Amino acid sequence: MSNEFFQEQREQSLIKARIVSKYFSAWASVILATQKRYPQHVQRMAYIDIFAEPGRYDDQSKSTPLLVLETIHANPDLASRMVTLFNDKDAEKLKA
Repeated sequence: MSNEFFQEQREQSLIKARIVSKYFSAWASVILATQKRYPQHVQRMAYIDIFAEPGRYDDQSKSTPLLVLETIHANPDLASRMVTLFNDKDAEKLKA
């Protein structure tokens, strides 16, 4: 894949980012509420992205990993429980 892919966010990528961030928030809310009902169990959850890509495109629009991290950061209860793992074939993309 060429570096041109990440220069500007395409419509498909924008839609994907919106869907993932929307459903991530819904999923995290359900898991968080369930964990609070069972405090005797491990209070951890994980978000794993095996094709993470950079957090921003060259045009500075946010991609899925950054949107998910912003959602986690905005909720202290979620942030204290969430473990994240980001992977990409090109390790340089994870430094962006």
